[in-house]
Amino acid sequence: MKTMLTFALALCVLLPLARGVPPGFQVRLVGGAGAHEGRVEVLHNGEWGSVCDDEVDINLANVVCRELGYGQGLTWAHSARFGQGRGPIWLDNVVCKGTETSLSDCRFNSWGINDCTHAEDLGVVCSQEGPRQGHVPRYSESTQPAAAEPGSPESVSTRRGHEIALNRNTALGSSNSSPQLHGHQIQLRRNSYGSTASRRQENTVPQGHELPNYLRSGASYRRNQDSQPRPASQSSGPERSRSPQSGPVPRPEQSDPNVEHDNRMNTDFTNTVEQSVGRGSLEEVRLRPVLPGTRGTAMVTEGVLEVKHAGRWRHVCNLGWNLSSSKVVCGMLGYPSTEQHNERLYRKQWESKIADPAMRSAVGKKGYWVEKVKCTGAENSLAQCQTQLSFARSEVPCIGGMHAVVRCVPGPQFSHLSSSGQPQTPPSSQTVRLKAGPRLGEGRVEVLKEGKWGTICDHLWDLNAASVVCRELGFGTAKEALRGAYLGQGTGPIHMNSVQCTGHESSVRQCKYREVPLYTCKHSQDVSVRCNVPKTGLSATVRLVGGRDPLEGRVEVLIDGRWGTVCSENWGINEARVVCRQLGMGFASSAHQDTSYWYGNLGAEEVVLSGAHCTGTEISIQQCRRNGYVYCPRGGGSKAAGVTCAETAPDLVLDSQLVQESAYLEDRPLHLLTCAHEERCLSSSAAHMNWPYGHRRLLRFSSRIMNLGRADFRPRAGRESWVWHQCHRHYHSIEVFTHYDLLTMNGTKIAEGHKASFCLEDTYCPDGLHKRYSCYNMGDQGISVGCWDTYRHDIDCQWIDVTDVRPGDYIFQVEVNPSLDMAESDFENNVMRCRCRYDGGRVYLYGCHAGDAYSAEVEDLFEHQRQISNNFL
Repeated sequence: MKTMLTFALALCVLLPLARGVPPGFQVRLVGGAGAHEGRVEVLHNGEWGSVCDDEVDINLANVVCRELGYGQGLTWAHSARFGQGRGPIWLDNVVCKGTETSLSDCRFNSWGINDCTHAEDLGVVCSQEGPRQGHVPRYSESTQPAAAEPGSPESVSTRRGHEIALNRNTALGSSNSSPQLHGHQIQLRRNSYGSTASRRQENTVPQGHELPNYLRSGASYRRNQDSQPRPASQSSGPERSRSPQSGPVPRPEQSDPNVEHDNRMNTDFTNTVEQSVGRGSLEEVRLRPVLPGTRGTAMVTEGVLEVKHAGRWRHVCNLGWNLSSSKVVCGMLGYPSTEQHNERLYRKQWESKIADPAMRSAVGKKGYWVEKVKCTGAENSLAQCQTQLSFARSEVPCIGGMHAVVRCVPGPQFSHLSSSGQPQTPPSSQTVRLKAGPRLGEGRVEVLKEGKWGTICDHLWDLNAASVVCRELGFGTAKEALRGAYLGQGTGPIHMNSVQCTGHESSVRQCKYREVPLYTCKHSQDVSVRCNVPKTGLSATVRLVGGRDPLEGRVEVLIDGRWGTVCSENWGINEARVVCRQLGMGFASSAHQDTSYWYGNLGAEEVVLSGAHCTGTEISIQQCRRNGYVYCPRGGGSKAAGVTCAETAPDLVLDSQLVQESAYLEDRPLHLLTCAHEERCLSSSAAHMNWPYGHRRLLRFSSRIMNLGRADFRPRAGRESWVWHQCHRHYHSIEVFTHYDLLTMNGTKIAEGHKASFCLEDTYCPDGLHKRYSCYNMGDQGISVGCWDTYRHDIDCQWIDVTDVRPGDYIFQVEVNPSLDMAESDFENNVMRCRCRYDGGRVYLYGCHAGDAYSAEVEDLFEHQRQISNNFL
């Protein structure tokens, strides 16, 4: 029975080393400047093929580089940067966790199943330093000499493969004959080639596999730990690995003299020392408030630290714990920084707790603790810090210490709470912002430089840089560093490329980066982030009920401890956006003022909130302006407010360059303006003219509207609701699609126009995109993602009637989707503004830009000075 148990344990250790790599599978890099970079190709069924770049991240690059014997992956390259391959595309939609030993262990479509071309071939760039100790390229064994014949004198020292030695482990410090047995010890020995002397020489370059420290035996690990002095407190700097030359001299142990010590897998199953450096063993953390002043709040910022390991929550010993480690914990919990807590209060409470014998017994168990955590403060997770679950030779854990306590500092949008518990918005003087994100703490990264907002190109973009951005904005560390305009494309300049941060910077502008020469980077390479945000408890104060799926329903809110509905009077898309964001459900697709088809909860039909007016940037519906008392003539019930949420949304942006370049004046006879007059496209003074004699002076221009979002833009009304206009003989799917205004320098409107959407279609789509919407024969209307809808200058109503305008300087403004009838991911870029000079006979437009393209200071200059640079797409 003992023998069977011993071999079962051996198999448990060995099986992960030999899991599912297909026979003959290999990886190589082709087309790079060196062996460490190139197009990724894999050998399958005897044929080399490439890998598609869909869904790829840095984890895949790390797996490939480690498999080839390099230390880590520096970056990955998409769109066949190292040239297009030939033959099959073996892998697509590859998703790696980063811990796999082979690319074949990652999740992907079946072999050869893909929707890619070789223009999407993946490349990686590996670090050029050598592999970590105990790891060599998987494919280098084929170059080794053959083994000696069995039975020959050299067969013991030259046989290939691994050898398992089962040794009975004894108590520490006892002889091999001691009766104090502590189970078995498994040694996995890498058999080398040649003489003993040659093996000693090869010992400096390990072969085969070596288990990480957290699976090595307590005895061998203790020799390395105990031979070095233990500091009283841990420094905040990174702990460097020791080379065999500089490390401590281990005590001798009984072993086969022919076995290479660098390649021994030695697992003691009794006194297990679990040393994890960046292996993801401590991914989940929480703070347990224990002081009276920290309890009872929805957002916990201070408390005893608990970490989850192997499904079990443990406390962390505070011996050596410092603010750098606390900063990492706070980042995981959504807070940008940390501060020192009141040590005296927690120490007093700890001493009172361990006075209880039951509590003293519980904390005396090793399974209760994580004994050592050491971070530099730049890590994104405790999984990247150096951690140790227990000290093997110590019978009592955390001697003289207590549980670690963390106190986090919330970001400005969470820190200052009003008397009603409503978070306040952060200050408006930020130089970094997130745009078009579906949830709080997500979005495209934009930075302010020389008064202009611009994006960042995704070369070398990683979690360190993303975390700097997140902390700068008042959130925690980054969960994801997204590339390839994953959350939508920006407009205007691209300010930064090849951003490299250490993680200690207070702003992304302090990181190393390269300037972006013109036309070297595209907005299809804009970076985005997803940040850790604190648990505020706000999502528990609103709910959707009665919908067909969780993303829709009647809105019910918790006000003053009472659940009820929201008055739908003036309920619009901005209010719906806030509700969807508060629930973490993405963007608002629709705002409903009639919810008779959705049934609410009994007892929650009374209206408890009315007059809600949101700007769209609030993080809770309770934060929006509202009536001090409930007043709702429409009543609740079937007339209560409702929403439909969506993960993606369109984003319309006007091409300001085309407007500026195409503007001109035309004196148009009245007899050609009959239909335009019926559609109210002329100034009111036109009604008093002697029709059909005379003319109107029109400021004409072309407009081109691009959908830069992640979903198609569709009219809200269905085809059966479109309005037929007999004069122009076409349908209007949106009655007012754009507003055209001429304003004085103080913002007073002196002339206006508007454009109904009689033909919302894909006028132009770039290469690779297909037109989906066309107005021909009453077809479907809309604008596909990445496509344009163009209104030429020579069609009716594409103008502003300036007949009654005096010569002077003005502001020309175009606004798309002005009534916010259709959902978008960002409404701030729907307005385009230009400076306009009209001298009575000619008109000039200059300084055209999107409404959110400049800082407030530069926008002020735009309104009060004549000169300002353009900001084109």
